[in-house]
Parts: sequence; structure tokens; C-alpha cells
Amino acid sequence: MPSSGKNLSSRVSEPLFLVDESLNRNVAKALGLVEYQILAVSDAFKGRSGVKDPEIITWCRDNDAVWIHADDKARKEHKKEITAARIRSLWVYRPGGMMSSREQLRVLSYKLPDLTDQLAKYPRFLHYKVSAHGEASRQRIKLERIAL
Repeated sequence: MPSSGKNLSSRVSEPLFLVDESLNRNVAKALGLVEYQILAVSDAFKGRSGVKDPEIITWCRDNDAVWIHADDKARKEHKKEITAARIRSLWVYRPGGMMSSREQLRVLSYKLPDLTDQLAKYPRFLHYKVSAHGEASRQRIKLERIAL
């Protein structure tokens, strides 16, 4: 039966994801096209840019969202706020601080299903890291639990 719109009913248990400005907002849009419940920070904050991390942490807490970011500094500087808010996060490790939009999309699209499973099976583990290693044609993409 054809659908008249976006139907998330088969994926209701999947979390809402919020993609930080440290990653390309078009990656969030692309993942949204394949029916992930995902927003870029600029969409969640009505077009605002430069939203500060404490405000993002509060938004994630209030909306039970997983914060996807590539900023290790944020993870270290806001450990106390993140821990107090009990939000979930996915840190995208970018070797040398650089990663193309294409690579961001590849890494996230490959590992979001695993992350969703991990969050459902092990709710006490809140923080994860995704990283890619090796040449693009033979790349290994790894998801691992991390401590803040």
C-alpha cells in the first residue's frame, strides 16, 4: 500500500538524533531522507547558527535526543553538564580534524543501525565513538563505547 508521507511507525523505538554544527548539516538531511529521526542543530534551533554546547545539551536532554558531534573539545569541556543531563552522545572521530561530507555520511549511515541497537540493548552506556581507519576502498568503520 503506497504511503502518503513519512512513516516512522516501524522505527518508533529509534532515538532522535541531533547533528552538531561540527558536522555537515546536509548529512543530517540525507539521513532524514532514509527515515532516520534526525535534525541538524540549525533546524532544531530554527535557523540559528553558532548555538553553544550547553544549549545543545539542554535541548538533547529535553528531547531525549542523541547528540552527534565531532568536537572532542566539547566532550571534554562540558563533561559535567553532559553527565548531569544524562544525555547520549556519538563522537565522530575525524583523523587530523578533517572529514569530508561524503565520509561523514558513509560512516554514520554504516554505524547508526549498530548504535541504535547498542542504545536499546545497553541503556546504561550513554557515550560512543565512531571512527574510520584505512584507505577508502578498504576502510574499517568502528563503533565503540567511551567514557567521558
